[in-house]
Amino acid sequence: MKKYILDLASEQFKTLLKSIVKEEYRINQIIEWIYSKKAISFGEFTNLPKKLRENLDDKFKLRTLKILKKEKSTIDGTTRYTFQAVDKKIFFAVLIPKNDKNSVCVSSQIGCPVKCVFCSSGKVKFVRNLSKGEIIEQLLQIENDTLEKTSRVLFMGMGEPMLNFNNVFSVLSSLLSNKKFGMSKRHITVSTVGIVPAIKKLADSNLGIRLAISLNLIDEKRQKKIIGNNFSFGIRDILNSGKYYIKRTNSRLTIEYLLIKKINDSVTDAHKLTRFLKQCDLINSNVQVNLIPFNHLVNVEFKTPTVASVQKFRNILKLSRIIVNVRQTKGADICAACGQLGY
Repeated sequence: MKKYILDLASEQFKTLLKSIVKEEYRINQIIEWIYSKKAISFGEFTNLPKKLRENLDDKFKLRTLKILKKEKSTIDGTTRYTFQAVDKKIFFAVLIPKNDKNSVCVSSQIGCPVKCVFCSSGKVKFVRNLSKGEIIEQLLQIENDTLEKTSRVLFMGMGEPMLNFNNVFSVLSSLLSNKKFGMSKRHITVSTVGIVPAIKKLADSNLGIRLAISLNLIDEKRQKKIIGNNFSFGIRDILNSGKYYIKRTNSRLTIEYLLIKKINDSVTDAHKLTRFLKQCDLINSNVQVNLIPFNHLVNVEFKTPTVASVQKFRNILKLSRIIVNVRQTKGADICAACGQLGY
């Protein structure tokens, strides 16, 4: 049975290739064709001998995903890709262009076990983790389609990345590798609802990529009503793991706060968030709060907050010297915005 070459860890990749490739420089050429030149078949590896190309084709699969659908926003150029895996399961990735730089929001799972009630992905039954190769191939296929290089990678698509830790970690290593994607650690962000052991494990790995923690209410009981499954991690423990991440990596922590009308967008909620961040010693130059206005979902009772309430919330945080940003909605007309990636 052919092995999916994008799934292979570096050592496994070299070990398997050495059975058919004797020269080290040939292995580097193969890596270049896969990651830099983004070839879609081994036949394109034209500086390799024909017999070697045939051997590669006999032993490995280079691509496994199919683009079933591509929808482009008429408002901001955001593109939503619907991918189909070999087992016919469906998931999504989003291309977000801005100032001639492309961000790609990738999925890490098919469905989502967290089941946030305000998120379309949370309504999709969890099926399985995406493999290392399936995550990487989202990027390669989008770059092939656009003929443009990805500037930033956001692990903010379908699924909880920290519940697929080993595969996501392997992808991060490939993104940072100069022989593969060669991306800056500051241009990679992993978003999580707060899987504490995984956050600490990622901190100890010292990759130094950006971490974003979703924190939507400073109230354990109310939080449990909108986060379907928080895996019993308390809000203070989650934020302390974020503080540990900053200390270990010297990287910026982003706190993502989804604003929902009459749920968590009041002046009282803003002051609660401010006080809690102060108590956790998280008001400093290494912490940024991203306010994300709720994006409309069909058959969901929640509503988008008013512009005035968002600005009032923002101003309260700013008065306490919190670095705060209001995230601009992208791709809402094609259901590609935050919280809209579902079937």
